[in-house]
Amino acid sequence: MRFHLLGSLEVLDDDMPVPLGGVKQRAALGFLLLHANRVVATSKLLQALWSRDVPPTARKMLQNAVSGLRGVLTPHGSGSEGSALLLTHAPGYLLRVDQNSLDLSRFQQLTEQGRGELSSGDWPAAAKVLRKALSLWRGPVLADLAETGINWPELTAIKDWRLATQEDCFEAELACGRHYEIIGELESLIEVEPYRERLNGQLMLALYRCGRQVDALSVYRRTRAALVEELGLEPGRELQEMERAILDHAPVLDLPPSVQRRHLLAVGQSSPVVITPPPAVESPAPAVAMDVTTVERKLVSVVMVSAQLGLAAGDGDPEDVDEVHQEVDSVVSAEVARLGGVVGGNVGSVFLALFGVPRTSEDDADRAVRAALAIRDRLSSVADVQIGVATGESLVRLPASGAPSATGVLLDQCRQLMALSPLGAVRACSATRDAAGSVTWATDPAPTSGWQAVSCVSPRGATRRSQAAVPFVERERELSVLQGLLDEVRTRRRPHFVTVLGEAGVGKTRLVNELTSSCSTALRGTATAFGDDHGYGLLSDVVRGFASPETLRAAVSSLVGVGELADHLTSSLTGLVEPSPDLSADFPSWRRFLEEIADSDPLVVFLEDLHWANDVVLDFVEELSEHAGSVPLLVIATARPELLQRRPSWFGGKRNATTISLEPLSHNGTRSLLNSLLETRELSADLWQALVSCVGGNPLFATEYARMVADPRMPCLHNEASLPVPPSVRGVLTAQLDSLPFEVKAVLQDAAVVGDLVSPGAVAATGQRDPGDVAKALELLEQRDFLRRQGRNSETGEIEYGFRHLLVRDVVAEQLPRALRARKHERALAWFEEPALDLIDRRAG
Repeated sequence: MRFHLLGSLEVLDDDMPVPLGGVKQRAALGFLLLHANRVVATSKLLQALWSRDVPPTARKMLQNAVSGLRGVLTPHGSGSEGSALLLTHAPGYLLRVDQNSLDLSRFQQLTEQGRGELSSGDWPAAAKVLRKALSLWRGPVLADLAETGINWPELTAIKDWRLATQEDCFEAELACGRHYEIIGELESLIEVEPYRERLNGQLMLALYRCGRQVDALSVYRRTRAALVEELGLEPGRELQEMERAILDHAPVLDLPPSVQRRHLLAVGQSSPVVITPPPAVESPAPAVAMDVTTVERKLVSVVMVSAQLGLAAGDGDPEDVDEVHQEVDSVVSAEVARLGGVVGGNVGSVFLALFGVPRTSEDDADRAVRAALAIRDRLSSVADVQIGVATGESLVRLPASGAPSATGVLLDQCRQLMALSPLGAVRACSATRDAAGSVTWATDPAPTSGWQAVSCVSPRGATRRSQAAVPFVERERELSVLQGLLDEVRTRRRPHFVTVLGEAGVGKTRLVNELTSSCSTALRGTATAFGDDHGYGLLSDVVRGFASPETLRAAVSSLVGVGELADHLTSSLTGLVEPSPDLSADFPSWRRFLEEIADSDPLVVFLEDLHWANDVVLDFVEELSEHAGSVPLLVIATARPELLQRRPSWFGGKRNATTISLEPLSHNGTRSLLNSLLETRELSADLWQALVSCVGGNPLFATEYARMVADPRMPCLHNEASLPVPPSVRGVLTAQLDSLPFEVKAVLQDAAVVGDLVSPGAVAATGQRDPGDVAKALELLEQRDFLRRQGRNSETGEIEYGFRHLLVRDVVAEQLPRALRARKHERALAWFEEPALDLIDRRAG
């Protein structure tokens, strides 16, 4: 079976249309296909089918539609290739579909492939693949359903994806010299999307290359007038630079000579112009790029599991042994994957797992020990296990395919810990013990070496950093805003929703704690990165803050009285406190619970680390903002900026919503905070300057550095020029770096080798990369706040960037292997010493 969404909804079986039911059945299928192979909550599906005025029988109607869809899909062979299977899966439904049978998935795959060709500079291949992707479209996405009034956000997102793909395709075709062919298509598309600046810039470039400079400048004036008059915005920097380049006849607008020669020969021919890519030129760049992308020095946690099969393997028959071995393998793989690690292979009955590869988490040591204890407990009836856990620096190789690997003495240390561990025990090194905050350890160290892990406590609150001892510095304005909103909520009896955004450790929790400490009724919930298997831990915290599981029924009865409502609320809330795998999202009951509390007394609900919450919880928070009644309810959510990557329109444009972004502390604020934390220490002026520079305005970093400096055993007191990076600070920074796309992170590594002040030319020379690609990567790094623009170089005219935080520069540079770093450093020095650049006063760092 094949499914078509890029146009009217179609289901084909051997190229024959499969008849579908009414509008609700078609809409249910369309929405499930938009979320193919993902669980869709029943509440979300109901909201999609009935955006307003949901009938009392809506849930029954949905069940009938799902039953009808199963009748359509099941007879066509649930086990055959390309078949679909519609499953009931808490908290809703799961439609399993072969990705190759869905035109939307095929479009996305081709788009990513084309963008890969585009980034590598193979313009003809990129244009061909992207044109193939666009040819899958037969009209607007789910055009027949859109005609009935359905206007899901997913449809807008897919439409924007298509527009971005068209822009990428035009970029590739412009690079191939096909400006004559695409002008008509660009003009037609701009009539529909007049505000897309990239499209207008591409039309300006195409017209200019066709000798129509006046028309190209007219496009700019028309676009600027529309933006200013209708939106009150000036065109973006790139469009303004395009206008200046056209006025100056800048050579950068011309085609590359190799393409230009072939293009001029083809002008005037009646047949389409076909551009043959220039012959490949051998260059050492790929080898260097391969080194950068596959080898890194990383802080990782290693787990080694030795399983002695014992009686479970019977008399040692190979088939019995293999059966038990497969079970052990399955348990190890499942627990490691559940907590974000990767299995690095096995030798016989010894299994290796890595945490912090390929992406670092701030709590890799916690995850590693938690996985080790879970493996121990699950295998207790199958095999006798010895488990070692070690944390430290390792050289990690990340192949393009296959499992990553790690080398270094860390693995030998882990093997020794495993060998010395008693049967059924988990033994870890001191670095792991110091970093794993949610683990209960034996009181004394092991007689030989290491520490024995006993059990894990819930990460909910156990690993939260203490905020009470951190002084409240430079957040008075933000606190005043929150207090004003709380007063308004109390006075007007109207709900309000606040999102406090900021990087890790910048003081989001400390700010909200300052407000809630004076509130009579405040409930708190914390989302965690791991250890919350059911996904509702944040909401469970809120309910437990209201009443313990034992007193929940009585507390609800005191709130709403006895009767049917109390019974229903108690049942729904008990499901949150003691969740089961088949827990269904009950948004109306959860909302009613908060409304009833707020109705009796103004309520503040603090939702912490919302960027780690699952989609159902995020849906509930957004639904609460739309449907909460007129009660004094203030909801404050703290999150890191990555929340906006998951939900770009988070509370955008809503009248009852406010977003506060916390910036790093100023130089004076940082010094004041350090003064409070180090009030008993006398420090030299050089050490003070080094501390303030390393902290970079982050209160968490200030706390960690103050703790380090207060330790008289630390060598930094004798060598103030180079303060070591505390492990927790390194973990935060490395996690931020690993969130970058791989190629962008490689450009940042090159920039770190160049020095404090970097430009596209210097970074491109250091990494042997294309300057245009490097310029785009540096712009992205500026947007992600790793770099900050410092102006233009007076000699070269290039934009120059500085690192937002010097620790970022140091940490990312240290990830490069020494030999590779030395080669890059030599290339950076050579670039600076080019006579034509005349940059005597600047040297590579």
